Amino acid sequence: MSSFQDTEEIAERIQKGLPGFTIHDVDGFRATDRKIARVLSYFDERTGGKRLPSRTDISPRELTDLLPNVVMLTVVRDDAGAICDAVLTLMGTSVVEFYGEYSGRSIFEHPAPQVGERIMMSMRESERRRAPVVGEAYQLSEEKNHLRVTILYVPLEEESGQIERFFLLTQVRSNVSG
Repeated sequence: MSSFQDTEEIAERIQKGLPGFTIHDVDGFRATDRKIARVLSYFDERTGGKRLPSRTDISPRELTDLLPNVVMLTVVRDDAGAICDAVLTLMGTSVVEFYGEYSGRSIFEHPAPQVGERIMMSMRESERRRAPVVGEAYQLSEEKNHLRVTILYVPLEEESGQIERFFLLTQVRSNVSG
C-alpha cells in the first residue's frame, strides 16, 4: 500500500475494529512492566514531565539494551493534517526477527493488514491524548495466536508542536498460561 493511500479507506478499515487488540493508558504499566517504566522515566527525566519528548531527547547510548526492541516511525499526514500512514525508519533486530525487515517502508506494506491497522490506531490515539499509550495484541495471526505483543508508543514532538515521529518499544511474550 502506498503512503498516499486514500485516507477515507484507511479510516474505514480501522473503524471495523480489531479483535484481540486494545489500547491502554500507560499508568498501569509503570508499576507492572519494568521496560515500559524505564522508557517512560527516561523521557520524563529529559522533559521534566512538562512536554512531549523530541527526537533530540533520545541518546541511543543510554538505551543500548533496549535497542533490539525499538522502532522509530516517521508520520505521514494527509492534506488535512491527519495521520494517514507512517514509515518505519528504524527497526531493532528483535523486531525484525518477529515481523520481518520493513525499514523504509509504509506500515501498511506488511502482509498482515492488521499490523498496520493496529499501529495506525495506536498512533492516532497517542496523538489525540498527546501522551504515550500502550497497544496490546493477543490475536496476532493463526500462526502466532499463542503470543502477545505489547508496544509502547511515545509521540515525539517537533519544534512546531506537531507530532512527527513515534518511538516504540516492542515486547513479545507467550500468551499461554501455565
